[in-house]
Amino acid sequence: MAGFYTTKEIEKGYRELGIGLGDVVYVTGNLGALGFHESRSKQGTVDAHLEALKVVVGTQGTIVVPTHSFYLCNTSEVFDAVTSRGERGAFTEHVRQQQGTVRQFHPFASLTALGWRAAEICERTTRHAYGPNTPYARMLEMNAWGVSLGLPPQRTCSVIHHIEQVMAVPYRYTKEFMQPVMRGGEVVVEPFYLYVTYRDCDLVRDRNEKLFADEGMQAACRRVGLGFGEMSGYRLRALEQVAMGLMSGDIYHWLQRAPEVRPYQQ
Repeated sequence: MAGFYTTKEIEKGYRELGIGLGDVVYVTGNLGALGFHESRSKQGTVDAHLEALKVVVGTQGTIVVPTHSFYLCNTSEVFDAVTSRGERGAFTEHVRQQQGTVRQFHPFASLTALGWRAAEICERTTRHAYGPNTPYARMLEMNAWGVSLGLPPQRTCSVIHHIEQVMAVPYRYTKEFMQPVMRGGEVVVEPFYLYVTYRDCDLVRDRNEKLFADEGMQAACRRVGLGFGEMSGYRLRALEQVAMGLMSGDIYHWLQRAPEVRPYQQ
């Protein structure tokens, strides 16, 4: 159908990225940037993308999406892992609402998984968004894929914040938030943690441009045209190795430049 991409083309795109049966795939992006699916409807589009990926990874594969709800931060609104909406687009919300999904119990920065290893990735996690015993750490151990739909991969690689925490970048610190959550049918107030930047630090974010311009990421990241845009994919472990190498040489690599105002400096 002229001007429209098909479900078969989505499947073909995933396979050309290198994704196959049994893989764990972390997916985010903006489907609107790809143009129009042959279904000509929003529901048909999100259905097609999910079904195509399920075919490619098979019954032993796992799909993971961000279901962040940062709008709850610094509010008294109750986080409910079942009903609290995510804020990362129509596709991620569509996945979150599927039967059998497992959502990380974090009121601000949850991920949701569907498939064979969903519980292994998202259950019994720490109260931190990043770091050991979080979905990001577990996906790295599983050699998962990161996929960006419609947006450049440097705009969607939230695993970089996990790497920042592992590398203990000095311009961030751990902040505690007391948040009401629904736990066992009752509302309770519990502590959760985010790795936040210093407010008084003159940070200029690079948006991962230098990272993805590095020859290591250029080699690791594949891109395939779909509709009016493209889908891109890379192994999260490859990104981890490149980013940690770069940060080992320059701890401020995630920024455009080293900050001049450093409230953390003695």
